[in-house]
Formats: sequence, structure tokens, C-alpha cells
Amino acid sequence: MFSKFKIMKTVNSISGGKTSAYIAVHYPADYEVFSLVCIDDKECTPKDKAIVDYANRKLEKLIPKYGEFIATAEDDATLKAMMDLEQYLGREIIWVRGKSFDDVIDKGTQTRLPSWARRYCTEQMKLQPIFDWWFNEIGEKCNMRIGFRFDEFDRMERFFNNSDPTNFRIPISCSTRGQRQQKHETFNWRFCSFPLVKNAVTKQMVEDYWRLNGYVGGTLFDERRQIIFPIISNCVGCFHKKPDTLCIMAALHPKKMNWFAMQEDKEMGTWLDSKIKYETLIAHSENNWIPEMLKESGAVCDSGGCHD
Repeated sequence: MFSKFKIMKTVNSISGGKTSAYIAVHYPADYEVFSLVCIDDKECTPKDKAIVDYANRKLEKLIPKYGEFIATAEDDATLKAMMDLEQYLGREIIWVRGKSFDDVIDKGTQTRLPSWARRYCTEQMKLQPIFDWWFNEIGEKCNMRIGFRFDEFDRMERFFNNSDPTNFRIPISCSTRGQRQQKHETFNWRFCSFPLVKNAVTKQMVEDYWRLNGYVGGTLFDERRQIIFPIISNCVGCFHKKPDTLCIMAALHPKKMNWFAMQEDKEMGTWLDSKIKYETLIAHSENNWIPEMLKESGAVCDSGGCHD
């Protein structure tokens, strides 16, 4: 006898960090999806042309809408890790993107830079592209796995307390002048699940797995190489990172942090609600020696939004 209940398609939301990659390995889904935050600053283009070419191949269907990939606000190591992870998994990782961060800031409806109190960047450049892909490719409620670990239970709580992650509202019509959205439609598009919370998987367990098993490539004639994940995931200058962590990022990624600093010259406020400007953090990182050990142990994002 067949069940009258339809099984939901499963989607793994991959961020480029170790935790979501761990989910992709241990909890294979119907789809593995990675949403890339893009910027238009050629100074930040990855030096490795193979990464740029790979990104454009993965985002080829979206080039007519958004143009070719130029750079990302994330660590370039994220892109390389995604390349290697696909080989490690032996199955496709779908890449998506939305508007560039520049367009969101310069041509969007917001009058202030995103910050802890105005976190619209995650929705527009991470969630919206995944939703758009879902709308075109699946179109029915799915089970989306989110990469919060057992030792991040509080982040899962904030994830639900700060928003309604199962629903997504999009405008379907506006005024004739296009100045005001008048009608929206709400899609109940996903059921969010947290397999690492359910199965008590901790950060140490994730770290141990990749330290012992994270090797790709290799034949009888050459050595394997380990997947190198970014030290700190998500956008280099994300305002959810603590000031000392942002100083570390300025030392590690000066050009990208300079892009973040330049946005504060547009009279749209500051990234940090504390009003500390990024140029101050950059100056601090330049004038202070940051030990290698500290670079390796920088604090991760502690919000309930983006995940590792």
C-alpha cells in the first residue's frame, strides 16, 4: 500500500565552511546548494584564474542576469574549498548568486548599510538566490538542512526567534510608477532541519573528521591534498564578527576589508552599530602585530543567520 504522504525533497545549504561540508558528507541530499556573495571590485578578484573560471562555469546560467563573476566578499579559500568538496563528494554542488553587494547598497531601496540591527544582506544575497533557485527547480516545500551544531543550540533558537525561516515573501505587483510594492505573495517553501543538533555533533567532532579524512585528488603517482577551508567563514568584513576578529580579517584580507571601508564613505552609516569605522579597524591591524596563533583561532560569526 502506497503512502498518501509525499516525501519532501532534501536540500543541503552549503556555506563553504567545515560544518556544512560535514553535513553534505554524512547527510547526502537531493540537492547541495551554495550561495555566493559577489562584489564588483576588480582589486579583489582572485589571483588564481582557475577559481574565476570555475566560478563562471558554475554560475553560467546567471551571467545574463548578473554579469560574470568578478570577486566575492567572502574568503577566496571558500571558493577553492567548494571546488575540492565537489570532487570529494563525487556529486554536483549547485552554485547560485544574486545581485552584487555593490548593487544591493548602491541601487537598493535601503538608505543605510546593513548592520546587526539592519541585516538585509543575508536575505538578499544568501537566502533570495536560494529561494529563486528553489522556485524554478523544485517549486514545492522542501526539507532544508541548516549547518548549526549541537554546541550552537542557542544559534538555532535565535534563527527561529529573529525571523520566520519557513516563509518567504516576494512582491508580485507594484504601483504603475514602480515606486511602491503593493502586493506580496508568501511561500511556505521549506522545513528547516538541524541534523547536527539532532545527532549531537559538536565542533570538535567536525574538526576531527576533516583533519583525518579531508583529502581529495591523488592517484598512484601523485599525493593527495587536503581540503583547505577558510579560517573564518562567510563575508570577510561581516558586521557580526567581533572587532578583534575584524582586525584579524583586515590583516589577512586587506583589499576586501578596504572594500568594506569604502562603503562607509557613501554616507549610509557604518557597518557596526557601535559606530566604529572600518578604517579605524584597518589602521589598528596595520599598527599591531597579530600573532599567527590568533589568526588561526579568530572568533566565528555568532549571529543566528549565516552558518559555517
